[in-house]
Amino acid sequence: MIKVFQDRKTVDIRNCALHAVVDYSCGLRFSEFSNTRGALPGSGSGSLFTLNVFGRDYSSADFVCEDVICAKDEKVEMATFLLSCDALRLKLRLHILDEGGNSLRILYQLYDGYREGVPSVIFFHIPFLAALASGGRQEKYYPACTLRDKSGADVLHRMRESFYSADIIMPLVVCDLDSGSGFSVSFPVRSDLTDLGSVQNINSQFIQISCEEELACHRVRVNPDASFNDTAELVITGLAEGWPEAFDLCRRQWRAQYDFAEYDREDLQWFRGCAVHQFTFLYGKEGFDHQRQQIDVERLVREGQEFGGFDTVILWNQYPRLGVDERTQWNFYDDFPGGRAALRRAVDQFHAHGARVLLPFIPWDRNEAESTESMGDELARIARDTDLDGFHLDTMQTLPYSMREKLDQVRPGIVLETQSHPMKKRTMEYVTASWDEFWSADPMPEVDVFRFMHPRHAAPVIGRWLRMQDKDTLIKRAEFGGASIVVWQDIFGRWMPYNQAQKQRIARWKRVFLDHLEIYMGLNPIPLYPTGVQPVYCNVFQDDGGQKQIYAFYNDSDQVRQVKDLKLWRFSARQSEIILGEGTAQLSGGRLNASIQPGEGLHVLVSAV
Repeated sequence: MIKVFQDRKTVDIRNCALHAVVDYSCGLRFSEFSNTRGALPGSGSGSLFTLNVFGRDYSSADFVCEDVICAKDEKVEMATFLLSCDALRLKLRLHILDEGGNSLRILYQLYDGYREGVPSVIFFHIPFLAALASGGRQEKYYPACTLRDKSGADVLHRMRESFYSADIIMPLVVCDLDSGSGFSVSFPVRSDLTDLGSVQNINSQFIQISCEEELACHRVRVNPDASFNDTAELVITGLAEGWPEAFDLCRRQWRAQYDFAEYDREDLQWFRGCAVHQFTFLYGKEGFDHQRQQIDVERLVREGQEFGGFDTVILWNQYPRLGVDERTQWNFYDDFPGGRAALRRAVDQFHAHGARVLLPFIPWDRNEAESTESMGDELARIARDTDLDGFHLDTMQTLPYSMREKLDQVRPGIVLETQSHPMKKRTMEYVTASWDEFWSADPMPEVDVFRFMHPRHAAPVIGRWLRMQDKDTLIKRAEFGGASIVVWQDIFGRWMPYNQAQKQRIARWKRVFLDHLEIYMGLNPIPLYPTGVQPVYCNVFQDDGGQKQIYAFYNDSDQVRQVKDLKLWRFSARQSEIILGEGTAQLSGGRLNASIQPGEGLHVLVSAV
C-alpha cells in the first residue's frame, strides 16, 4: 500500500514485511525503513542518492523534486519521484515498486543534459545502503565477501569470471543475530558483460562491495546520456530467518531463470552417485603397462581400492604430447597401441570392475579444416567406438548443444563434464557436471557457491600440484562441502601421491557420502549456517523428503570448540548421530549441541523419526 501525504511531503509504503517512509521535503531520503516482522524495531534512514559531477559531491538536496506520481495495476503499486538540477543539467527518476509480498524494488534512472556539450563523468552513491539497520546484534554479509575466515579471505568462493560474468550474485544481507530479522538487498544484473561502457545497468559494480568501508564509501561510475536510461536497481526483502533465508531466496530467484529438465534424465543420474574419480595419463607408468603396451586396468583398480574404489577413470592420451607433429587429437585415438579397439577392451574391463570411463575432448586442437559440426561427429564416433561413459571437456566452460544431441544419438547416458563450472545460461542447463578445481592450496574452510546454488550439478573437487598438507586440506574441503573428489597423482610426469592415511580418509568419506547420498545431494542445502561460535563454520544438507538433515561443522581453530543450543534450519529433530569425525553431539530441547576437534570437521545427522 502506498500513500502520499503532500502536506508533510512524505510517501508511506507498507507491505507484508516492510514499512518505508520517503521524505521528499529536502532531497530524497528514507525517514524510516523497517521490517515489521522483526522481534526488534528495525530502523533505517539515509539519502537515496548522491552524485559526484565535475569533481564535486552533490546530495539529493541539490535536486528539486518536481513531482510525485503514484500508479498501480492488478499486481504492482508504484511511487515515482521526478527530480532535476538545472545547474548540472541532470534529471533523475526514482521508482519504488511494491510488487506484493515482502519486497520493494527501487529503480534509478538518470538523464544527462550535457552541460558542457558532451557526456559528463558521473559517480553514483547510495548512502541508504550503509544506513540500513536491523536492530539488535547486527551481522552483515556483503555481495563480494559473504563471510571472512581468520585470514580475511571469503569462505564462499565465487565462480571464476573473465570478460563475461556469472549470474550467481550474492545479496547484501543485514540481519539481527538473535532473531534473524533483517533485510536482503539484491542487485539484478541485466547483462553478463563486465565492460562498464557497454551497459547502462551498473549493478555489476555494486556486487563488488566486500566490506563495510566499501559499502559506506562506494563510488560507482554511471554512463547516462540524454535519455532516461536504467542506472541502478535494488530489490530489498524483509527477512525473518537471517542469512539462511536470504540465501534460499537468492537461489530460488536464480533457479527460476533456468530449465533444468536435463538433470531429470534417468540415464544421466549415475554420475551423481560417484564419490571418487581418478585421472591418469596413458603415457605414464600409473595407468599404462609399457612392456605389454596396454592400459593396466588391473593395477588402476587395485590402486583404487585403497581409496575405497575408483567410480570413474579419466584416461588421458594426448596433451602435452599433442602438437609435436601434425597429428590431431583424433589421430591420437587411432595411434594408441591397438587403436580404438584396445581402448574399447579397456573400457569393457573397467565396466566389469564397476568403474566408468571418461575420455578427453580438447577444443583448442582444431585445424582449419574442422568445424563445430565435424568435431561433434568425431566425438560421436569415439563414443561409438569405445563405449565410453562420458567426456571430460578440457579448458571448457561450455559446449555446443549440437554435440550433446550427437552423443544422445549414439547412446543415452553419456555425461559431459567441463573442466570449469559452466557460466553461460544455456550450457548450465545441459552440461550436468564439472570440476570444482582449486589452483592453490588455500586454507580451510572453503565453500563452492555453485555447489549450493545448483547441487544437482555434480562437481568433484580437484587440486593439482598439492603436497602433503595441501592434500589434507583438499580432502577436508570435499567433506565440508559434501562433494566428491578427483584423485590426480601423476601431474604431467611428476609423481605426487596420496599417503596411506589420506587414502583411508578418502575411503571413509566415500562410505559416508554414498550412505547418505540423498541428503548430501538434496536440492536445498544452506552454506555457512550461523553457529554463533567463532571460528566454527557449518553447512546444512537436507533430503528432499524433509526427514533428515546433516550439519557439517568445521572448527578453524587450534582448540576444541563447543556449539550450544543451535536452532535447526526449519526442522524438528528427535534423534542425532555423528556420521563423520570425532567429537560429541546431542539434541536438547530440539536444539543441537556439539563439540568439534581443532582443525577438523564433524558431520551430525539429525532425524525427524
